[in-house]
Amino acid sequence: MPITRMLELSELDPALREAAEKWGAQGGNVNMHRVFGQMPDFFRKFVEFYGPLVNHGRVPLRVKELARLRVANLNECHY
Repeated sequence: MPITRMLELSELDPALREAAEKWGAQGGNVNMHRVFGQMPDFFRKFVEFYGPLVNHGRVPLRVKELARLRVANLNECHY
């Protein structure tokens, strides 16, 4: 049983909702937005740091996401 619920996209701060929708349209998983959207100020700062790591570089976003999913699966992480 989860210790916190994931917000619906409609419950997110408007700026975070827009970012989540854009991320989802690019093939990203919006669950992180739905969890950390409960702390919008923290999440904005995190995205400012994390966004360039994910969105830039030679490896396409889809490949990065597949690698994350594979690592999670190998570690039996259900997130």
